[in-house]
Amino acid sequence: MKKLVSLLLVLTMILTLFGCTKSEIKTLEQYNNSNPKEMSMLTVKDGYIVNENGESIILKGVNLGNWLLWETWMGFVPEYTEDWAYYDTLEVLLDRFGEEKTAEFVKLFEDNFITEKDIAQIEKLGFNCVRVPFWYRNFMTEDLEWFTENHNDNKGFQKLDWLIETCEKYGVYVMLDLHGAPGGQSKNHCTGKAGRNELYENEDMMNATVELWCAIAQRYKDNKTVCAYDLLNEPQNNGGYEGDYNWAAESEDAVSRTNKAYDTLYKAIREIDRNHIISFEGVWSTTVLPNPNEVGYENMLYQLHLYDSEKGMIRYRVDELKTARKDWGVAVVVGEYNNHEFEEYAQKKYEKNDISRIKWTYKTYNAGNSWGIFNKNVERINIKTASYEEILTFIKENTKTETFNFNAEEMAILR
Repeated sequence: MKKLVSLLLVLTMILTLFGCTKSEIKTLEQYNNSNPKEMSMLTVKDGYIVNENGESIILKGVNLGNWLLWETWMGFVPEYTEDWAYYDTLEVLLDRFGEEKTAEFVKLFEDNFITEKDIAQIEKLGFNCVRVPFWYRNFMTEDLEWFTENHNDNKGFQKLDWLIETCEKYGVYVMLDLHGAPGGQSKNHCTGKAGRNELYENEDMMNATVELWCAIAQRYKDNKTVCAYDLLNEPQNNGGYEGDYNWAAESEDAVSRTNKAYDTLYKAIREIDRNHIISFEGVWSTTVLPNPNEVGYENMLYQLHLYDSEKGMIRYRVDELKTARKDWGVAVVVGEYNNHEFEEYAQKKYEKNDISRIKWTYKTYNAGNSWGIFNKNVERINIKTASYEEILTFIKENTKTETFNFNAEEMAILR
């Protein structure tokens, strides 16, 4: 009996160490959060996000990664090369099957990977925000031509419209995240195509990015479900790459180019939309971002992505966010995070300091159990040899959330 008691005590200590006791770990069916259903135009006041009544709002969200922009490392396509990205996958499909069938694959995936059931589930899990990564190819061709002259018929806008309308039903705010700008805002594969970072030196690419954000702002300028425009995901995330435009993230060359791009985009959007919060991301520090008071920026949200798995660095980055909020009056958010074995520690730091945060990510394939709220291991399908029917069947059978494993331990930490 003593041995059994001792064993139970040890197990309790282990569970507590990882941030959750057995009683805190819930099944998916046990979550029953309900968000307020009246959306409010969110703004920034004295460093905090507030609603129209002046009440502080902490965004506790999850990213919809791998939905509108596939990231191979957590996807179902083999990583044929180290930097195989969505662009490469599309090129293979287009070459083998043509535009019509490739569009059919993409539509089938997008229509099934995130559905209304997922948004309802996100609310029940206790989240009040989703951040949706997208890229220019959702709206235009590689030649930067809009798919249609009428944006109402553009499949990219149709998909965002659907998401925003659905999220409104469940009291979930939407942060619009340009994960892949024309030409790429970094060399990282998460922009949709690795090894470019041409946005800052190519006028055509910058003009197309301005045009895209202006179209978004025009469409959603009065929409209260949209909480913020996240202008560029992880700009200058160039680590591990070589060649032209390979500026180190916090170097003078990188910082000056990034902030010039932000300035161009900010001013273009503010000509159309003075309502919505605008988010600038610092890679990997808030100190690379401009003091908004010196350049006349208003209603600002400064953002970091925290993938640190060491307590000292987590504390350091949280302190940076607090300093930006105090000194510059910006609201702050951890727009992506996964702190692995220190997830519970990081979560407590975010909570204690009233820092909004958005978990990376909602669903993954083949990425281990710590990356997604829902995870699934599949045998990746070789799109270079699989038939049209095989790819179609694979997508039909492997996209529904009910076929993924719920990460109850992770959710217990996120609370």
